[in-house]
Amino acid sequence: MSSGNCCTAKFRPSFLLNIILICLVTINVLISCHHNEKDVAEQLSKQLTNLNFTCYTLTDATPSSIVARANLVRWSDVFISLISRSYQRTFFCMETINYAKDLRKPIVVILAESNFQPYGALGAISAGAVRSIVLPNDGISENVLTQLSNTISNQKIKKNSKNVTDPAKMEANNDKVNMIHGDTQCTILVCTVDDGVTVAQLVYEDFITNNLNVGFENLSKPNAACSVRRCNVLVPILTARFEQTPICRGALEEARRLQKPIVPVIAIKDWRPEDWLGLMIAGCTFFRIFDKENAYKPLFDNCRMMDLRFSTEVACRPVPSQAEREKVEFKALKEKIEECKGKLQAWPPTRKPRTLNILTDRHPVRVTLDEPNAKLDFTHIHHTITRLDMKAPAPMLDEYGLPKRREVDCMISYQWDNQIFVRKVYEDMSMREIRVWFDIWGAMQGNTNEAMATGVECAKVLLVFLSKAYIDSANCQMEFRYAVKRGKGFVIIRTEPNIQLDQWMIDAIQGFPQYEIYSYSALEALINGVPTIDVIMQAVRKVGHAQPPDVVDDCSAELFELRCLLDDARDAISEESGQSRFKTCTRCGQKFDEYTKGGCKNHRTYYMGGTILEGRWVCCRQQARDSPGCNSCDHIDVTRVFTQDPSYGTWTWVPS
Repeated sequence: MSSGNCCTAKFRPSFLLNIILICLVTINVLISCHHNEKDVAEQLSKQLTNLNFTCYTLTDATPSSIVARANLVRWSDVFISLISRSYQRTFFCMETINYAKDLRKPIVVILAESNFQPYGALGAISAGAVRSIVLPNDGISENVLTQLSNTISNQKIKKNSKNVTDPAKMEANNDKVNMIHGDTQCTILVCTVDDGVTVAQLVYEDFITNNLNVGFENLSKPNAACSVRRCNVLVPILTARFEQTPICRGALEEARRLQKPIVPVIAIKDWRPEDWLGLMIAGCTFFRIFDKENAYKPLFDNCRMMDLRFSTEVACRPVPSQAEREKVEFKALKEKIEECKGKLQAWPPTRKPRTLNILTDRHPVRVTLDEPNAKLDFTHIHHTITRLDMKAPAPMLDEYGLPKRREVDCMISYQWDNQIFVRKVYEDMSMREIRVWFDIWGAMQGNTNEAMATGVECAKVLLVFLSKAYIDSANCQMEFRYAVKRGKGFVIIRTEPNIQLDQWMIDAIQGFPQYEIYSYSALEALINGVPTIDVIMQAVRKVGHAQPPDVVDDCSAELFELRCLLDDARDAISEESGQSRFKTCTRCGQKFDEYTKGGCKNHRTYYMGGTILEGRWVCCRQQARDSPGCNSCDHIDVTRVFTQDPSYGTWTWVPS
């Protein structure tokens, strides 16, 4: 045997196999970006192609064909998203990353702006990316390229040729639909094809019965016309034949182009879209309605049809565009900045650097909880509540009269199989004045990823109902991972034994309260005289109370700059006056200034007990006299005194 052969023989068989596989398997890489970043994407594509990857670029504008766009996402083995503010704010970019997430593609995130933290659906999907990289100011460096190449090569590629066409061949296809436009004027248009007519008729008749302005069109008919241009909301009844019918694609593409809300209904059991339709409804809240029994089967105090109708009514409400909303804030900010100019000796003020460590998770605050203890009677009574019992939430408007992110005390994170148990806990939380984000009664509207992410961002703490199904759920994992990214506190309820967690999840919940609760009856058991449900609810309050505000910069670069300028100007005014801008709230301990609105909580009733019954706040059943409040209010900096009302023997804080 020659020396050369001896050398070759020293290589391990697995090493040789890996080399052969790398040579044989072509890895398809799709780079998704906004057209503003197209030059960077093209440069990256060229460099990755030189490394023997097959690359295509997908922008918000090209290719224009929905069929070609959906095919590219399915074709890809690895999906690279070049993220920027423009990407976040562009629907045609967001639908592609939502589709990649639905298809469980390995997603690599390249952050093109160092001062931008993605939020909403983009933030949640990005938090679960297989790799996140910040693009240097000088462009794609050798280090970035090496990281990308290694990440792509290390993915487990699952080749799937189903409904995938070579993109080069797809580019030559002309799939434009010559659609006949109808003249049915309506607020809601229900459309379908022959195999969806039964369900469509059910939906149409229900909407008519409830006095909604609705039209109905069967697009299977010869020379069918679609009145999508004349409606406000489109409710397509989806079937396999619907996806195969060109006029149906034309109708949804027209609704997409005009940015009309789409509320999809899937009418076939065990079926999901396999082609362009998957991209069209990626991330959407959709409804599975197969027949009358299924549509009206009671689900607690509602049914699928009721949920569909509610979602459709919400979609009918006029919503100002993001640009229209920002225009109002632009005007208000400029007025405030002009006020600051008049108070300062020099302009502009000293600018503070605002760099973000966007690759690092925020750190939550962990607190030490007192041992539960009640010497007197502290009985738990469960109350069942329905939609009729629940008062409508306060309008989510900011000081400019615009929609805002409404802070909530807690978000419930769970897997659907546990909903009966979870719902009972939610009812107990509502009776204790804990403001909760829970995905029933309209909390999930529009894009489910967006709604979930907003719930995480608005919550102080997540109450997580851990189960084996939760661990196996991609959506639950994304929700949990995004909460870790944004530094949320946790209270954990394990709903079954022997749940195996990945190390990153163990690290995330370490130091937070954890409970083993396998049935609702276990919540009624006493821990040192305190019902377990009250122990958990007080833990939710205290963990949430300790968390700092989570600021989301959900705006354009221009508006972000104005917000920062106003903040710097207010700092400068305080410095020139020789006074500290921020005070400490004597109720909650957080910092605030004269411009801060809300953010604190007091008790809306009184403290009682201690002789016959266990002492507690009547409004929320918290035992500690200085416990976190349950009623939203402004911060204060005056001394508070715990004062007894001699007429009743009850106590309150003065001022509250």
